[in-house]
Amino acid sequence: MKDKMPKDVHQLLLSSEEEEGKGQLEEEVEDARAPKGPFFTPPVIVALVVVGLSLLGLIIIYSSPTLSEQFSAMLSGELGKYKEQLRKIREDKIREIESLTSNKYGSLALFYSPRDARVTITEAKYKLDCSKAKNEDEQLQCLRGRVDYSQTPEVREIDNPSLHLDRSKKEIVEQIPLNDIPIQEASEDRKQVFRYEYTIKIEADGYYPRTFFITGDKERPPVKDVEMLFWEQKGPGVFMADFRGADLMPKPETAKENYKKARMDMVCIDKEVEAKRKAGKNISEDTVQGLYLELINRHGFKTFDEWNRIDSDLRKDEAFFKQLEKELAQAKSQCR
Repeated sequence: MKDKMPKDVHQLLLSSEEEEGKGQLEEEVEDARAPKGPFFTPPVIVALVVVGLSLLGLIIIYSSPTLSEQFSAMLSGELGKYKEQLRKIREDKIREIESLTSNKYGSLALFYSPRDARVTITEAKYKLDCSKAKNEDEQLQCLRGRVDYSQTPEVREIDNPSLHLDRSKKEIVEQIPLNDIPIQEASEDRKQVFRYEYTIKIEADGYYPRTFFITGDKERPPVKDVEMLFWEQKGPGVFMADFRGADLMPKPETAKENYKKARMDMVCIDKEVEAKRKAGKNISEDTVQGLYLELINRHGFKTFDEWNRIDSDLRKDEAFFKQLEKELAQAKSQCR
């Protein structure tokens, strides 16, 4: 009877171990069915904050070329070398700023003829304003720029002895020394640079005036009706302009007497050359021209161009030239 117990009933009679396992399984099922706790627990929140800050940091780093380079250098183990390069780059910028804003002064000696001429020296002061620069890069870019010469400069006249001569007493000036005149100066913060240019006009009664213009900017737009000179650095802190003197060209009326004397001397040269050539001596035209140049120099004419200009102007004075022809004829008969 016992052996004939139905199989279904036997399955219902579980051992104690099987009963215990069944209990655990039911508990796990109940736990799974129970309501879950909150997902954003403090550890989860902390983890999310860390991840978010990390992502934000990476975005900031890679959006900045400098931070990106520094981060890459750190990852490659060359952060020290990178910082040294940055230090050197900044030092180079500072040195260039100091060079572009350094104070510069020049020296010049004005000598000219006639020595009783009046010399007017005018100083123009231009400003390069970089005060709006926010950092060294912007300041450097501004300082590398050019002065705006369309601005109205500060202007002043420089006093000199030629303006105070008593010409009735035949007072003269040997030369006018200009020592340590400013070429460039800068403000203390090196954000404003002042550049100076000079106009020098030399004039005398009976002579054509000459005007010189001196600047330190070789790329400056040309100035009309002047002879431009540039400051050249001749040594550490030494700047000079290539001024070679200014001999004023006389006007025709002023040159009449010297022209007449030179023409009379030329008559004698021509007579002597003609006599020697007739005697069989070979005297070239170059030799004759050399004698002429020495002669006109002696009478105050510096070049043949100056001589020819005066000659052309005086020939327009018919009365003067007619009288000169008579005097030249007499002078030829008196030549030795």
